[in-house]
Amino acid sequence: MSRLALPSRCRMETLIRFRLLATHMGKEPIYDGSNFEEFKKSTLAFALWKWESRDFIKEPLQVLSYGGGTQSTAMLCLIKENKLSRPDIVIHADTGSELPETVEFLEVARKMCSDMNLPFVIVSSHRGTLHDDYMSKKTLPIIGVRSCTMNFKIQPQRRFVREIVGNRRGRVLATSWLGITTDEEGRSLVKNKDSPNHGKRQTEGDVKWMNLSYPLLDEIPLTRDEAIAINEKHNLQVGKSGCFCCPYAGSRHWLNLRENEPKLFAICIEMESLKQEEQVRKGRKGGRGLFRDRPLTQLDTYNFQEDSNCDSGAGCFL
Repeated sequence: MSRLALPSRCRMETLIRFRLLATHMGKEPIYDGSNFEEFKKSTLAFALWKWESRDFIKEPLQVLSYGGGTQSTAMLCLIKENKLSRPDIVIHADTGSELPETVEFLEVARKMCSDMNLPFVIVSSHRGTLHDDYMSKKTLPIIGVRSCTMNFKIQPQRRFVREIVGNRRGRVLATSWLGITTDEEGRSLVKNKDSPNHGKRQTEGDVKWMNLSYPLLDEIPLTRDEAIAINEKHNLQVGKSGCFCCPYAGSRHWLNLRENEPKLFAICIEMESLKQEEQVRKGRKGGRGLFRDRPLTQLDTYNFQEDSNCDSGAGCFL
């Protein structure tokens, strides 16, 4: 069959692939809630074109939420080994306050996905960076309140997925894959004691159109140590993911940040200072900080106990 006689869909696929290869080898756009049209001209264009005719009610979009840490990287490795089923897309939410090693490792993850012909997208919040947002409000992220996870990780990912799947009045249109290992299984369970599903796997999200799944619990059960071993088998040294100003971080994080990332540590000190000023202005007692609710200026006076093993700091696993 001659080139001119190609069926229209095949011809379109050929043209799209050639155009993307020729013109989009550079840096991909980062979704900020307002620039989805840019992705129609990026390397994601071919996938978006294919998804236009997909019935997401019958075949929900499969989204791997990539946090840049041990577990989510292990999922990529298992996909590469053809041991884990393929998602439709991998999405990383960049808070703007990620640790430098996480930012650097994103390029490794992006290349892994590119080699597997797997779309990889970075999204961000329309509110700017996480630490700037807290500083503008003169407050701090605190343990037990997941607003930072919701505002800077979950919602940006949802906005992007919503751009793809549209709105079907509460019907399930997408599934988010979360990287939780067997030694953290408690995070996957329904915690509301009044719920009839208390203690069971939480597969329903807090929005009706997106479900949750746990490949490292239900498809290929792994411990965190086993996930580390898989990454090492692929010659990947994955550091802890999470924000540099995370209140869930342990003592080793703060000591390392002060020693090796003094500019980031200074930002954290400034965040605490702004919070202190606001507390004084309101006539309230100050002294709250980012290290287990205590100020970082007194870091050397604390009696450090067992450190945090949470790979993603706040347990947001996104």
